[in-house]
Amino acid sequence: MVCSVRQRFFGWFAALCTFFVVVQMMLIIKQQRIDILGGQTNKDASPLDPASGQHNKTVRRNEAQKSAHRGRGKLPQIADKFLIDPSPSNNSLWPFHRRWDTNCSAIFAGDTRVIRPTYHRLKEERQAHNGSILVPEDHEVQTWTRYCESYKRLRRYPSSPRSKEEAEFPVAYIIVVHKEAAQVERLLRAIYQPQNLYCIHPDTKSSSDFHRAIRGLVGCFKNVFVASKTEDVQFAGFTRLLADINCMRDLTGPRGDEYRWNYVINLCGQDFPLKTNLEIVRQLKAYKGHNDITGVLAPPHYIGRTSYHHVIENKQVKRTSRAKAPAPHALKIHFGNAYYAATRHFVDYVLTSPAGTDLLRWSNDTYSPDEHYWVTLQRAPGTPGGYPHPTWDGNVRFMKWWGDDMKLPWCRGMYVRFQCIFGVGYLEYLATQPHLFANKFYYSYDPVAIQCLEEALISRTQNPALSDRLPNFPVTNLVWQNHTALP
Repeated sequence: MVCSVRQRFFGWFAALCTFFVVVQMMLIIKQQRIDILGGQTNKDASPLDPASGQHNKTVRRNEAQKSAHRGRGKLPQIADKFLIDPSPSNNSLWPFHRRWDTNCSAIFAGDTRVIRPTYHRLKEERQAHNGSILVPEDHEVQTWTRYCESYKRLRRYPSSPRSKEEAEFPVAYIIVVHKEAAQVERLLRAIYQPQNLYCIHPDTKSSSDFHRAIRGLVGCFKNVFVASKTEDVQFAGFTRLLADINCMRDLTGPRGDEYRWNYVINLCGQDFPLKTNLEIVRQLKAYKGHNDITGVLAPPHYIGRTSYHHVIENKQVKRTSRAKAPAPHALKIHFGNAYYAATRHFVDYVLTSPAGTDLLRWSNDTYSPDEHYWVTLQRAPGTPGGYPHPTWDGNVRFMKWWGDDMKLPWCRGMYVRFQCIFGVGYLEYLATQPHLFANKFYYSYDPVAIQCLEEALISRTQNPALSDRLPNFPVTNLVWQNHTALP
């Protein structure tokens, strides 16, 4: 008996040692790959830092990426899908943001002769300014919108729909933000159309300068507003879910009667579009009335998130030993992505149906409820736009997590809490992906990546025929697109 126990112990010990050796080798190889392109990892936010609380996301992101990229992640032989008109009228976009002198077409083509010096230049600027590139501060952004008409004219915000197709298919957005108003402004400019509707939710604990900058920004537009009720957004807490719910209530109120939007997409301040408004509209139409809400039945190691009561202690969500009652209406708890594209009928269902309101109440003391709430309703019988079968197939958002499918390129940027912050070296791959948005970008880490995406979107907006060159877009082969959605 003693020998058997010892043998098992040493067997486990040997397996554990082997695991850590393999992980270390992977990290070394990854760092070498990153160094080739001049990227970096964030020493203060290592992908193996247990304090980040993100390790359990690796498994599900690996599963998600395998499904989401099935048959769609190959680089074309000619990486020119984001070709940029050599003489677009882009100069007017830069009165408030620094314009970097770089060849974005070459960056999208993966030309290391351009990418390497760009990385080194950015690295030198970060080193010269305590690790971050200088970007407009919140108090500066406040001054931009003192004269709204001049501001909108200088930034060339569109004043009318660019096509009949877009005019007839308005889209709503929920944007939950907490820092760096200048990056929020760039995101809004990239997705803004006068027929769309935008609810911005600033975190209540953000700085007063940030709040003033955001309110100054929304004050220049009839169809952009701050949520009527804002929350102190807690990571993995119920208030993160409430931020979306609060905006949904506003979007379905009087403003929603004026702007008869068809789908709502939720974003955070570090997202950025990969597609133009026209391309987004065409993809949403191709969903055939479905919600793009991914997820599967909760795996065993996630069940504790919803089977025990949780409390907030020291600004963190902590599990207690008190068991929770089962979910209401015999709903089967699923686990999925917190980000979605959802129909207006689904939003009405969330806000008014017994299933939606009771599940929301039941979720108020669970861990990261936004990662089970939407997908649990999506898989429930009778949900408008729902799909009953578990799947990770989705097309709204591209993310790169440490430990993802090894077919994806290494993170050419840096890791923060296990997630890749994209640098210019990753744009070649993003250009081939059919997703509508990518997450994450840090303006103060790599402003060139954002600039190049902006230039590509402007070029395709001005020349819609270029959209025909996008690989496999709009996507029509998601597993649920041939399913009949409830209205």
